[in-house]
Amino acid sequence: MRRIVRQARGAKRTSLAVALAFVVVLAGCSSDSEPEAATPVVTTSVTIDPAPTTTAPAISTTEPEASESDNGLGEGSWVATATGSGVPSYSEPDATLVADWFFPSPTQFDGPRVFQVIGESDDFYHVMIPVQPNGSTGWIPKDTVELSEVTFRAEIDLSDDSLTVWDGDEVIVQTAAATGKPSTPTPLGEFFVRDIIPMNSEGAYGSYILGLSGFSEALDSFAGAEPAIAIHGTNRPDLVGDEVSNGCIRIPNNLVELLAASVPLGTPVSIVA
Repeated sequence: MRRIVRQARGAKRTSLAVALAFVVVLAGCSSDSEPEAATPVVTTSVTIDPAPTTTAPAISTTEPEASESDNGLGEGSWVATATGSGVPSYSEPDATLVADWFFPSPTQFDGPRVFQVIGESDDFYHVMIPVQPNGSTGWIPKDTVELSEVTFRAEIDLSDDSLTVWDGDEVIVQTAAATGKPSTPTPLGEFFVRDIIPMNSEGAYGSYILGLSGFSEALDSFAGAEPAIAIHGTNRPDLVGDEVSNGCIRIPNNLVELLAASVPLGTPVSIVA
C-alpha cells in the first residue's frame, strides 16, 4: 500500500481527543465580475493522532478488495450514513490502528454525515472522504453507518460547460453551467454531494448550495480556509455557460432548487473534460 503524508496546516495534536478542527469555505464562487462573501460549506473534520508529530495523518490509497463490481456491493452507487455522533476513518480496515480522521455527525449544517462507498471488507466500508488531496479514501467501521443505494448521478463536462443529472437512465436536469476560469479551473475527478444548504435566492450563491467532497487544486486557501467546491445557484444568470468562477459550478436558481429537492446526499458527481 502506498501512503501519502501531507503537512497539516495549523495542526495541533493531543494524545486523547480532537487535535485539529477546520472549517472549509467555498472556493469557486467569486470572480472579478461577481464579488462575494465567503460562506462555509463543508463540515468540521478532526484528526486524531497520539504520536508527537507535525505531519498530517496518512491517507489510504489502497484499492478495495476485488468482487463482482467496482464497489464490491453489486450494481449501483452506495452511500454510508452515520448512525451515531460521528465516524472514525482508518488508513486500513483495522480498528486496532489509531483513526486518521473523525467525522462528526450531524455536520455543521445539521445534515447527516455521508460517504460514498467504493468497496468493503468484512467489517469495514472503503469510502471516499472529504479531505485534501482530492481522491482521498479511508476505511470506516460498518457498525457506525447504515447503507443505502442511490440511483442519482451527475456529470459536469468542462469541455462544453454543462451539467447533466440522471435518476437511473432518466435525465432530470441538463443545463449550461458557469465553471472555473482558466487560472482557477474546476478540478477533474470523482466526488459526491455531502451537504445541501438553503441560501438567500437573491444572493451570489443562489437558492441552494450543494457542497461537494472536492477542493480547488489551484488555490491553497480561500478566505483563510480550505478551498471547497460546490454546485450552487447564482444571482448572475447571464454568466451561466461562461468560465468565470474560482472552481465552483453555478446553475440557474430554478434548477438548483430542483436538485436540492430531489438529489440525495451521497450522490456521485463526475467532473470530466
